[in-house]
Amino acid sequence: MGYTPKGVWDDLRIVPGAFSFPGSADPALRDFQPGGTGAVFKIYKFNPSDEAFATIQVPHAWKEGSTVSVHIHWTPGDRGAAEDGKTVAWKCDYSWASINGVFLASSTADMTDTCNGIDDRHELTPEIDIVATGKKISSMLMLRIYRDTGDTWAGTGAQAPALLELDFHIEHDSLGSVQKLIK
Repeated sequence: MGYTPKGVWDDLRIVPGAFSFPGSADPALRDFQPGGTGAVFKIYKFNPSDEAFATIQVPHAWKEGSTVSVHIHWTPGDRGAAEDGKTVAWKCDYSWASINGVFLASSTADMTDTCNGIDDRHELTPEIDIVATGKKISSMLMLRIYRDTGDTWAGTGAQAPALLELDFHIEHDSLGSVQKLIK
């Protein structure tokens, strides 16, 4: 008998280095030096209307048809105190299809978040549930990740907020599938 996990959750992650960029509205890879000393890291900072694209496949361990929750990990960098109480309009347009399914018109997950006033803090946007009724393993999501123009964040360029990762909380109900394309 095999092991069957119940109620086990995991992240389906997309790091910014895996994004595709359109060339006309690209976020910029900029310096990030937490605390103002030590190593300098590179992170993608998003101005209003900056966008990136990605495609992901749902893994075989996913509980077919279960709701997934999308969210963004981000940081205000050294602008936390200056942007206290300001909003960042993180958005994700998506279209999802199972194998042999049809990609429908996109939907938008609005993950607008408010800066809490702390420099260099690791922030997490509200999770937005995406209903997956009828979706199967190996289904594909096409994604457009962007910062909308409807927020109140003042800083741009090096003072823009940085996206650290886009990910989906997904529920597992097995270690994988019994067949290559069937659960």
